[in-house]
Amino acid sequence: MSGENFDVVRAAWDAFSRHDVDDFLDHVHPDVEIVPFGAAMEGEAYRGHAGVRDWWEHEIDANWETFDPHAEDFEEVGDRLVVFGHWIARGRTSGVDLNMPATWVVDIKDGKIARWQTFTDRDDALRAART
Repeated sequence: MSGENFDVVRAAWDAFSRHDVDDFLDHVHPDVEIVPFGAAMEGEAYRGHAGVRDWWEHEIDANWETFDPHAEDFEEVGDRLVVFGHWIARGRTSGVDLNMPATWVVDIKDGKIARWQTFTDRDDALRAART
């Protein structure tokens, strides 16, 4: 099952990289909760498809010319999937290019992403996945 779950994440991240929000949401559970890195720092989360669209419009599209997550490998931790990779982005206003390591802790429900949280530190992500 974990390989299938990883395929769901990779397909979702691919749609994200293509800026295809509708295709992305096809891989996301209607009751999803997402906690991107910046939101976690502010104690925020986005819930449901409407919350994801709001995040996409006001955070991703508003601030980034490109924003491409890349899922490279995974590890199962209990019922969770810990996905290792990186993201590449270019600031919309600054033009600054970034290439950052990322680890996502992902819960899958009914073959769709039900929750994910982004971490920049692999060890922090693994600790969070175990709780």
